[in-house]
Amino acid sequence: MTVLQVQGILLSILVLLPFVNNFSVFGIILPLTLLIVKVILIPRYINKIILELDIKRIIEPTIQQIVFLLLVIVTVIMIFLTSSIIAQNTHLEVIPFAIGFSAIAIGIYIIIFRKKLIVHVCGFLVLENGIFLFGTAVASELPVMIELGVLLDVFVVVFLMGIALNKIRSTFEGFEVTDLGRLKD
Repeated sequence: MTVLQVQGILLSILVLLPFVNNFSVFGIILPLTLLIVKVILIPRYINKIILELDIKRIIEPTIQQIVFLLLVIVTVIMIFLTSSIIAQNTHLEVIPFAIGFSAIAIGIYIIIFRKKLIVHVCGFLVLENGIFLFGTAVASELPVMIELGVLLDVFVVVFLMGIALNKIRSTFEGFEVTDLGRLKD
C-alpha cells in the first residue's frame, strides 16, 4: 500500500465521520467516491504508467534527503504553532487545518525538490489531498458537487500527466525535470 492510498483511506474516513450519527445516502457518496478514485483508480493508473514506461523507483532529489526532512519538520511545527494561535481567536479545528496546510506545503516541496516527473504527479496529489482537508477544516459543510468536481479535476490531471509522460518518453531518454529545459518552441 502506497502513501497516496493511505492518504485516500484517511480522507475517506475523515469525510465519513460526520455522517456516522446522521446516516444519509449523500453522506456516503463522497467518501465512497474518494475511496474509489484515490485508493484504487489513481494509484493503479500511476503504477501502470511506471511499469509501461519503465520508470526507475530511484529518488533523485535536488537537495539532500536530510535537508528535505528538516525542512518538512520545521514547516509542520510552524504550521501547527500558527494554527494553535489562530484557533484561540476563531472557531477552527486545529488538527485538520494544520494537517491540511502541512500537506499543501509538503506537496509543494515535493514538486520543487524532486527531479522525476512522476514524483511531481504524486506531489500534486499530496497537494490536492491537503487542499481537500484544508477545505473541510475551514468550511464545515462543503457541497458534495464541489468536492466531486475537485475529484474529477484530479483524475483528469493525472490522466493528462500520463499522456504527457508518454509523449516525453518518445522525445527524451529520462523523466527528469531537467530534461524539459532542452525543449524549444
